[in-house]
Amino acid sequence: MSGGPTTNRPLTKTFCESCRKAFTPRDPMQIYQDRYYHPQCFCCSQCGNTLAGRPFYPKPNNQFQCENCNNTLAPICCMCNQKIPSGTTAKRFKDRHYHSDCFRCCKCTAVIPDGHNFVDMLDGRYQCLTCSKHITGMYQGKEHAPHLENIYGEITPVQCDQAGRIPICDKCTRPVTGDEDAFKHDTRYYHLDCARCNRCRKKLFKVPCRKLGSALVCHTCS
Repeated sequence: MSGGPTTNRPLTKTFCESCRKAFTPRDPMQIYQDRYYHPQCFCCSQCGNTLAGRPFYPKPNNQFQCENCNNTLAPICCMCNQKIPSGTTAKRFKDRHYHSDCFRCCKCTAVIPDGHNFVDMLDGRYQCLTCSKHITGMYQGKEHAPHLENIYGEITPVQCDQAGRIPICDKCTRPVTGDEDAFKHDTRYYHLDCARCNRCRKKLFKVPCRKLGSALVCHTCS
């Protein structure tokens, strides 16, 4: 949060950052980050009230919000139903907002840190991989898209790990149960009907393919 400061007048001809009109020698002016504004132009992007001499919050695209509008429009945490004010560390997943301390495993209640894999339970709850019965989970954090050469996937029976956890489909994120075959590419499992090229929709059985981000692409389309 910042305050609306005043400044000494510049010696050269100066233009308002908002209306682009030149200041006359008698015009009052506001300054923020070396940009000049008429007091009536330095206003809240929501309610239009001037911010001269009042606390405000900088927003993208050279816009500002007054303290009242910023509090009113703050997103609400899906876990605690409390507002997330500006400057608070928060997470966003599937267009839902969370305080960082509220984004926890529903089983052990441990906070799921930034960049750690987790499993989306598809009902608004999440589990860390330690507690989950799945091998892989949704990725939260920086985009992770390693480059892989074209390799053949294979149809294989579903294999649990030593803890008895079953994999989830890397395409639809639903479990691949042990009573069906699965398509396996590198270390990822897919339902047979989900193992299709993301571009031409051709099935990838016995076809060289590669991973592009979260999608599988056949060698022809890649």
